[in-house]
Amino acid sequence: MLRFIAGVLVLACIYWGQGVLIPVAMAVLITFLLTPPVLLLQRWHVPRVLSVIIVVLLALAVVGGVGTVLVIQVMGLGEELPRYRDNIREKIADIRLLRRSTGLQRAQETVTRAATEAERQVEGQAPADPKPPAQKPTPVIVQQDRSSHVANVPSSLSPWLEPLSRAGLVVVLVPFMLLAREELRNRLLRLIGFRRLAITTRAMDEAGARVTRYLLTQSVVNATFATLVALGLSLIGVPYAVLFGFLAGALRFVPYVGIWFGAGLPVVISMAVFPGWTKALMVIGLFAVLELFTSAVLEVLLYARSAGVSEVGLLVAIAFWTWAWGPIGLLLATPLTVCLVVIAKYVPELEFFWVLMGDEPVVSTEIAVYQRLLAGDEDEASALVERYAAEHPGEAVFDDVLLPSLCLAAHDHARGRIGVEEYAFVVRAVREIAQDVLPEREPSSALTVSRVLGVPARSEADETALAMLGHLLAESRIEMDTLPADSPPAEIVDDARQRRFGVVVVGALPPGGLAPARHLVKRLRAALPEVKIVVGRWGVREDVEATREALTTAGADAVGTSLLETRDLVARFVRTTATAAA
Repeated sequence: MLRFIAGVLVLACIYWGQGVLIPVAMAVLITFLLTPPVLLLQRWHVPRVLSVIIVVLLALAVVGGVGTVLVIQVMGLGEELPRYRDNIREKIADIRLLRRSTGLQRAQETVTRAATEAERQVEGQAPADPKPPAQKPTPVIVQQDRSSHVANVPSSLSPWLEPLSRAGLVVVLVPFMLLAREELRNRLLRLIGFRRLAITTRAMDEAGARVTRYLLTQSVVNATFATLVALGLSLIGVPYAVLFGFLAGALRFVPYVGIWFGAGLPVVISMAVFPGWTKALMVIGLFAVLELFTSAVLEVLLYARSAGVSEVGLLVAIAFWTWAWGPIGLLLATPLTVCLVVIAKYVPELEFFWVLMGDEPVVSTEIAVYQRLLAGDEDEASALVERYAAEHPGEAVFDDVLLPSLCLAAHDHARGRIGVEEYAFVVRAVREIAQDVLPEREPSSALTVSRVLGVPARSEADETALAMLGHLLAESRIEMDTLPADSPPAEIVDDARQRRFGVVVVGALPPGGLAPARHLVKRLRAALPEVKIVVGRWGVREDVEATREALTTAGADAVGTSLLETRDLVARFVRTTATAAA
């Protein structure tokens, strides 16, 4: 309840304190953006104060120049729009004709006419004259007092006072934040406390790096996009191409949807300015091609890493910040969300925010595969394994994904969380997926193939793990003959003696399985003292050394805790046995 109340208070402060928080947030983000050039000048032995002054003045000059050009273009556009009334009327007529040709207008008129006739029949009234006689309007003469214009000047300026005051506060804050960057960082560290110094340092460094990288990279990409849009619109002949290019680049800071809002205005203007639909379609094609080029080429080349926020989480964050702070929140949504996600990553109390909004996987591949198998979706589980195998070495998929999925199923079955049928389905599905990931190869008859015996300690899961080990051994030209899981120990000993296997592999997955494996090893060692016995105790994470000692005391020659380790042990013993036999 306390956390809920605290969250409500934070939301209330964000919403009602926007008059102070918005300028501070903008100043912090601009500071992130201007810090790299300031540091660059300092590396060239320029004093810090002079570096800050140079960078801030250059930034103000760029903003002022661009703003002046935009104001001129906006005023010119407002003066020229009334000239294109005929084209606008023509486009409206085309749209109405399209509606009639598709039947929408006719359907609407039919419904309206039927509803009107029904009302008249119910009321019992005769059809009224749709056009009542017009009355001559009375002329009204309005005289304006010039003194009223002077009195209305403060009221006309009042809507601009708040944005201008916020902009002035940002301009004042940015130089001081650049000058006192280290001092502000130290005060924040002291406020959080020195006991969390390592975590706070990592969080600040990661947040600063991500936000700076995002702002710089996105600014370069959007500036390039705006330049290309302005050049393309100029070649098409759309007036005020610089204005539309700037708007397209600025709106592109809003992920996913901003680009299409930026394309809407030049499309509408092209429809109003030019007769026909050719120019408007050319403008739409220009934006589509440039957006494809920017997303597929520029962002891929310039983005080393993403902002660290998932797509869905970012859209939700955009909606929240727009609700809280309006259009300014729309532009600040991404960097603010990046900072919050990084902080939540290092603060345990805010871990839920990082899980919901971050783009890092919160579920490992083996858990995802096991979850899909529990849901009966073998196709998606197989797709996850294939995707992992494509990004990692083919042999690693057994130890990293399939074997842990088997262990998870065995643990849940031992605790009664899943039934016998679900457990059997997971074991069978894992075995089939293993066969698809690394198909078994037919040995060549021209070369000698060694053979070993695989013995499950107790269950079908052990038999499936041995089958995966057999796939790995096939790469080393070693074939494994695996006995069924329900084979009696006496039959196992007789089979190993009659077929003269030099190496026997006993597979035992946790939980449990240690006692049956020790019993089986003792029987094999007593009956076949010359045979090399390797125990695969796969999936064990605790008391590994104690497990090794218990099995080697029972008579095992070696114990492997992973499939790859067991494969190497078996291959070594096979080579030793073959050398001794020769």
